[in-house]
Amino acid sequence: MRRKFYNDLMTWKENNIDKPLMVIGARQIGKTYIIKKFCEENFQDFVEINLDSSEAIRKIFEETIEPEEIIKRIEIRLDRKISIENTIIFFDEVQVSERAITSLKYFCESKKPYKIICAGSLLRSEIK
Repeated sequence: MRRKFYNDLMTWKENNIDKPLMVIGARQIGKTYIIKKFCEENFQDFVEINLDSSEAIRKIFEETIEPEEIIKRIEIRLDRKISIENTIIFFDEVQVSERAITSLKYFCESKKPYKIICAGSLLRSEIK
């Protein structure tokens, strides 16, 4: 199902892909579904990382927020090469890692053309 949001993702790809995109919204509204569909249809390679279920990847952000080091450690953890030019990385449930959110600033400032998209819910709320 195509949605207006899909068109917004296409606009990001065409105009600002070198800047990370953060998508926030309520739970269970289809963020993950439409982002995965977009990534699969528009990129040569696609890496999806759910930060809620991947403690090992969350730990990477606790140890560093430097983009090159993050990518290198993710490659090691996932045992696969990430091509900066051809791979989009989708961090889902980003709200569980404040350091992952902070790292987006460094991805944004990097001279390398990283393709990063994040999704999360309740980003400004902490449930105890």
